[in-house]
Amino acid sequence: MKVGDLCGRKPVTVSVAAPVSDAARLMCEEDVGAVVVTAAPSEQPIPVGMLTDRDIVCAQLDRGADLGQLRVGDIMSGDPLMLNEDLSVGEAIHCLRNRRVRRAPVIGASGELVGVISFDDLLAQVSGDLRALARLAEVRSWPPRHERRGRPRAPGVR
Repeated sequence: MKVGDLCGRKPVTVSVAAPVSDAARLMCEEDVGAVVVTAAPSEQPIPVGMLTDRDIVCAQLDRGADLGQLRVGDIMSGDPLMLNEDLSVGEAIHCLRNRRVRRAPVIGASGELVGVISFDDLLAQVSGDLRALARLAEVRSWPPRHERRGRPRAPGVR
C-alpha cells in the first residue's frame, strides 16, 4: 500500500501570512488538528510548514499574545517532512518516527501538495493488516492434529 492511497486528499491549508486566529478558526470549522502552511494561496500550493493545535496553545501560553496579532509564520513548524505519494506505508512510518511527527504533507511527482498522511491513517492500515495476519494464524489444518495420529498418510506426504 502506498501513502498516496491512504492520505486524506483534501488537505486544509493556510497562508504563512494569515493571523493565527484565522488558522485556529479554520481548524475548528474543518475539525482538524493540523493545517498545511503554504507560502501563498494557489491552485497548487507548496508546503512550507505545518501548524498544529498544540503549536497554537503553546504560542498563546509562551507569548501571552492575542492570536489575532500573531502570524502563522511566527509559530508554525517550518521545514516540514514531506512524503512522496509513492512511498510505502513502512517507509512512511520510518520517516515519521525519525522526525518525531504525527502528520506530514503528501506530495506528488512534481512537488505539488496532494494530501496529508497522519499517524491515525497509518495505524488503521497496519492494524487491519495485523488482524488479517492474526486470522491467518487461527486457521487450522483439517483434520485437527490429534485426529491424524496413527492414521496412514496420503501418498506422497511425508
